[in-house]
Amino acid sequence: MASDNAGHDDAAMDDPSVEESYPTPEANELERALGGIAGGIVGTMLMIGVLFIVNATLTPGIDVFGTLAELAGVGNTPAIGLALFLGAGTFAWPLLFVTLGAYLPGATRPQQGIVFAAILWTGFITAFYSHYAGFDLAVFVVFSVVTHLAYGWVLGFVSARLTGQYEAPEIAV
Repeated sequence: MASDNAGHDDAAMDDPSVEESYPTPEANELERALGGIAGGIVGTMLMIGVLFIVNATLTPGIDVFGTLAELAGVGNTPAIGLALFLGAGTFAWPLLFVTLGAYLPGATRPQQGIVFAAILWTGFITAFYSHYAGFDLAVFVVFSVVTHLAYGWVLGFVSARLTGQYEAPEIAV
């Protein structure tokens, strides 16, 4: 019967410095997906919190969730818009980031998350800007870019912490 330590020196196995020389295993696809979803949950909760605070204090005229539902063709129903926002922020965008994020510029996953979120923001602002004017539009633009960049950083950071892959992966082309 073969030993689990076949081909290894028992003394070397007891030496902690030798253990450090072995590479850490790569996260598999499921771990990366779950890490991305966890990052998406945290980032989406952050965005929702900021949106509620901004809406309650600065601009009651901004109804992002109602507008999202309207754009989706289900009427101005904030609850449905919130559900769509949660679904995209916790599943769709994180899984897209996990799949394509490695191809984005940035030395770390949080940096790549910021780039990813900046790209998402361009679509978000294009879809929503025509629904606001004046002060509401200015507040919307500022807070939407800030929350998107924060979302991207959190998405990259949390997924990196949970998978142990903080540095951006090298892509073999």
